[in-house]
Amino acid sequence: MVGCENMKSTDHIIIFFTQNARKIDMADIANHGTAELKMIEIPAGKQSADIHIGSYLGYLAGRSKCSVVIISHDTDFDNVIKFWRKELGISVSRKHKIQVKTTQKQSQPQSSAVSTKESQIRSLFGQTFKKSPYIEKKEAIISALLKSKDKQSLNSELTKTIPSSNIPAIYKTFKDFIKNLPSAPSKTSVKTDNKKREAQFRSEYGKHFKNGVYKEKREQIISILVNSTTKQQVNSELCKIIPGENVSKIIKQFQPLLQNLPQ
Repeated sequence: MVGCENMKSTDHIIIFFTQNARKIDMADIANHGTAELKMIEIPAGKQSADIHIGSYLGYLAGRSKCSVVIISHDTDFDNVIKFWRKELGISVSRKHKIQVKTTQKQSQPQSSAVSTKESQIRSLFGQTFKKSPYIEKKEAIISALLKSKDKQSLNSELTKTIPSSNIPAIYKTFKDFIKNLPSAPSKTSVKTDNKKREAQFRSEYGKHFKNGVYKEKREQIISILVNSTTKQQVNSELCKIIPGENVSKIIKQFQPLLQNLPQ
């Protein structure tokens, strides 16, 4: 099982199980707070769980900067953990069980304020939204409302979660929580996001495009991928410097990083 500490709505618990081991001690996950809980069935086999958890850890390491805790008594994971810590500085550890950290209201008034805001949002959500697609995406929507630092990022997160036609109802219901959000991210935030985005493109590019026109046009291609504001612009600018078949390969490879761009 791969999980994260501080069980909040922005955290995730992922349990891997097989047909041969379907029973799980619910005491281990009973106090997971508002964290998302997900069950993934994998094929039974020798070290199947170890292999799947290891591959999922690699997926998480390349996708985000989240902290990961592997819940297992198996010490074989320790070597994998040492590797990720040493090579990429990934925050990963192993524990025997999920441990939820508790805080005292007197010592952390800021946490108390966050908790109050979350409880108010959850209460309002429960009163207002009782049908699809809101009820199925409840945790993702609440997480977006709590984490988004501006209206642009909130809209982006909601668009990835529910159909755009359902978003106005969210804005109407939670207008008191949204009205104080800035319309766009700060310049500092944009610069930080751009640097992170460029690093992701460079990392993927170095893995998959090493020869020929890809090597010759490397910097131009990366600049287009990082700075384009629409998918059409990406395609148009790439077509100016490399053949169409090469453009298709690049767009396909970088689809996960380009998917949030408007058409």
